[in-house]
Amino acid sequence: MRKFSVLAATAVAVVAFGGVAAGGVASASDGRSSSDGRSYEADLNPIANNPPAHGSAELSVAGRKLTIRIHASGLTPNLPHAMHIHGVLGDKNSCPPGISADTNHDGLVSLSEGAPFYGPIDVSFTTTGDTSPASGLVLERFPIADAHGNLNYNRSFMIPKKVANDLTQLHIVIHGNDLNHDGAYSNLMEATLPVACGAIER
Repeated sequence: MRKFSVLAATAVAVVAFGGVAAGGVASASDGRSSSDGRSYEADLNPIANNPPAHGSAELSVAGRKLTIRIHASGLTPNLPHAMHIHGVLGDKNSCPPGISADTNHDGLVSLSEGAPFYGPIDVSFTTTGDTSPASGLVLERFPIADAHGNLNYNRSFMIPKKVANDLTQLHIVIHGNDLNHDGAYSNLMEATLPVACGAIER
């Protein structure tokens, strides 16, 4: 896992501050139940010609308390996948971006090419600890897909008030693909590649 830490030190600056910004089962709870909260959902769809992944998310919010459940498939097996809420509050955000976002014409929509559509990180779906943009690519704390590329994530934690009040302006994005099939993220491009995303809706 040391390799992931090296990538994280560089990537957090790009993802969080660039403004460009069981199968693996992860489950945790911080604070009180949000069973009385507002309910949301998101369908997570592939991004342009990037390696396709799919998923769904269910969200419940009570005050600032978020309970999130994500199921995803088609991910790179046995590797962690950074997952976030993205978006600029009060601005137009769009996800998934189409192939027109591939401005360097390499056939893939990279982190920097996708971010103008879906915005910077607002919340990080880590398995433990901090969930702020500062943990945007601390891969040791993101859920790991199982041997079949499936991932299930469940966690409850506090989110910023502005995010809690405006979830329907925002999107969920899943990142990461082992493009060269060497069993690891060999570079920043692989670790941060967006592979699925979708709008949060009531």
